[in-house]
Amino acid sequence: MRMLPAALAVLCALSAAPGFSSAAFDADRFESGDGGLLLAPDSGFIDPYFANKALVVASDAGLDVRRAAAQWITWMLPRQRKDGSFDRYCFREGKWQDCKPADADDAMLALWLQLLYHMAPPAGLPPEWQASAQRALRGLRGLRNRRLGIYYVSRRDHSALLMDNAEVYGALHDVAQAQARFGDPEAARTQADAEALARAIHRVFWDDRHAWFRASMAKDRPQFYPDVLGQTYPLMAEMPLPAGKARQLWERWKQNFAGAWLSNRYDPYSWGLIALTAMKVGDSSTAVCWLQHARGQRWNDEWNVLEEASFQAVESRLGTLAPGGECAKWGSR
Repeated sequence: MRMLPAALAVLCALSAAPGFSSAAFDADRFESGDGGLLLAPDSGFIDPYFANKALVVASDAGLDVRRAAAQWITWMLPRQRKDGSFDRYCFREGKWQDCKPADADDAMLALWLQLLYHMAPPAGLPPEWQASAQRALRGLRGLRNRRLGIYYVSRRDHSALLMDNAEVYGALHDVAQAQARFGDPEAARTQADAEALARAIHRVFWDDRHAWFRASMAKDRPQFYPDVLGQTYPLMAEMPLPAGKARQLWERWKQNFAGAWLSNRYDPYSWGLIALTAMKVGDSSTAVCWLQHARGQRWNDEWNVLEEASFQAVESRLGTLAPGGECAKWGSR
């Protein structure tokens, strides 16, 4: 696909950015033809949350996402609303139209900020990115519950969710580190916001009796999504944890739930994010088990751009390793 001039200029600015391996993120089957990233191949539907998350996790794992990110950011910038938010988009009558509001503005805004700062050239955010980031940050801060210290889903929905707040923490922490590199005096405030949020997440969501994070403030019957999956989000965000070290909490999660995850017992999605969490805490063998399992699910009806980014990230790191004996054990549970 030919790159648009604006995206090509962005790519040139990013060419000096450090931190990428020689393996490039291949997003060809998800490209819209004009810079967008589809939720699923040939879907005619774009959900910016999934595209942002895909690029962030792929980049975090060391894949070179600069080409896809340059085109995507160029596609997104003119679609940002004045309050910093984005919609979801459908291709109708030969053009992209906003057709649904974002599922969760808090996570969407946080991931957009994280992507902009993650992809920024060494000199800092270009002016257009800086203006977009400021709008997003104002919008995100407007969703903060001052009394509880956590973030609402949106101005319409005042639910507060563990997974979203963990993503906001991870984004704020990354943004603060980038701001510090750029010599931005806002770095201290952003880091303070991240640390305050980590304390609030512990205070609001942590169930000390069961040593378990509540998925939300509502009293719903626990399910794989969001309750079981949600336990991995603080680990992936590398939050300060209330009980034990990350690897210990991960091992307990794995003992209780890895079999259900790898056999899709309760949920049809692959959830490659869990494999990325395994890699992050140093458990390569579990990530390899997921990779073996995911090869049979790749390109099925549930496969999306985030699963593909997770797959390529794990494969680029661990694709040459042979699965261990525990893979068969978990798959049979």
